[in-house]
Amino acid sequence: MKKYASPLQEAAERFPQTQLWNDSCGMADIDLALSRGGCGATSNPVIVGNVLRKEMPLWEDRLRELIKVEMADATDEEICWQISGEAGLKGAEKLLPLFRESKREKGWQAMQVNPRFYRSTEKTVAHAVQLSSMSENILIKMPVSTADIPAIEECVYRGVSVNGTVCFGVPQAVAVAEAIERGLKRREAEGLSVDGMINSCTIMTGRVDDYMKKLVAERETPVTQEYLDSCGEAIFKKVYKLYKERGYRAKLLVANNNSHFLWSRFLGGDILMTINPVWWRRMEGCNLEIRRTIDEDVDEKIVRELLDKIPEYRQIFEEDGLKVEEFNQFGAFKDTMNEFLTGYDAFIVYLRKYMLP
Repeated sequence: MKKYASPLQEAAERFPQTQLWNDSCGMADIDLALSRGGCGATSNPVIVGNVLRKEMPLWEDRLRELIKVEMADATDEEICWQISGEAGLKGAEKLLPLFRESKREKGWQAMQVNPRFYRSTEKTVAHAVQLSSMSENILIKMPVSTADIPAIEECVYRGVSVNGTVCFGVPQAVAVAEAIERGLKRREAEGLSVDGMINSCTIMTGRVDDYMKKLVAERETPVTQEYLDSCGEAIFKKVYKLYKERGYRAKLLVANNNSHFLWSRFLGGDILMTINPVWWRRMEGCNLEIRRTIDEDVDEKIVRELLDKIPEYRQIFEEDGLKVEEFNQFGAFKDTMNEFLTGYDAFIVYLRKYMLP
């Protein structure tokens, strides 16, 4: 029997259709993931901020050059996006050989639009087009807000590969898939190619679990506690089947894996996964059974109890539970966007200490 350095390496080799991406654009993080079968990476200003803090010796000279010479009159936010773009581009360059070798199937580097634009379709589209022009293997992430559903369609129409993120359930996932289909069909109607595009929708499985646990704790809801670890998994697997049944061309992406169950429970699916660098390292040398799990449904009695006890879970489990105009008001969306915006502001404050030493 072959010896693997990590269960992730075994999963990547046995289930190549389940693409494992690294949830970081740090050079050391990408190198480890690639050595274990990873085939993509992701970034946003918060991730870049964490990368710079860990890899500042690689960036300090460049950062000072930007601040003092190349962008001497720039704002802190402009410096933030310049360095974020360069960090993402480094990841894209490292992945480019795999991207070309696989004929655009693997080797993507995801970059996220400015989180402050989540209320503006026009600003989101403009930033997405700008970021995607940096390299042929850039995928653009944008939150699944009310304004960004039309932004997803428009970006796909313009030939930009997109990922809808900050997504928690069936209503958002269906809206993303439908927007992607509209964008693809508009391109096809004009004779434009859709070959080589990779469009996807993230379901933040771990954040679904965490949000339901938060609600239950606040309300002291009598629910079987172990069942709360299956909230995101049940939703993801429902959406996965729905995508297949309807023939949507978008892929699903598993994100926010705060335990190994939030990646090991989806193996064998034709999906994407972003694995936190912590887990790429933490799984080294571990013994974990690797098998096809995408078809193993969550027990119906677990789902029934969750639906009966938590109204918000029903909202995101049922396709008509939320309208597009209600996306921004869902609690997990608000919590996550506030976290992203706070992290974005913290990165700008971090950069400011180099601008105002």
